[in-house]
Amino acid sequence: MRDEIIHKLYENEQYLDYLRRHPKWYYFLDLDPKYFSEFERVVKKALKITTYDRLESLKNQVNFAGAMIKYLSNQ
Repeated sequence: MRDEIIHKLYENEQYLDYLRRHPKWYYFLDLDPKYFSEFERVVKKALKITTYDRLESLKNQVNFAGAMIKYLSNQ
């Protein structure tokens, strides 16, 4: 595997952990470094750390806070 790919993996613990749990990616990343962008996409989707997932989480937190405020104001 190329040094720049190894460096990118060790910069992000989540990528490294995912790679250890899904060893098929060792083959693809060793075969061609261009697979790293696909690897990143798959990891982010699997771990729910995409921008969409973060916005959904924020929306849920705001909805929860709004519901708590409404509940407490009715008491």
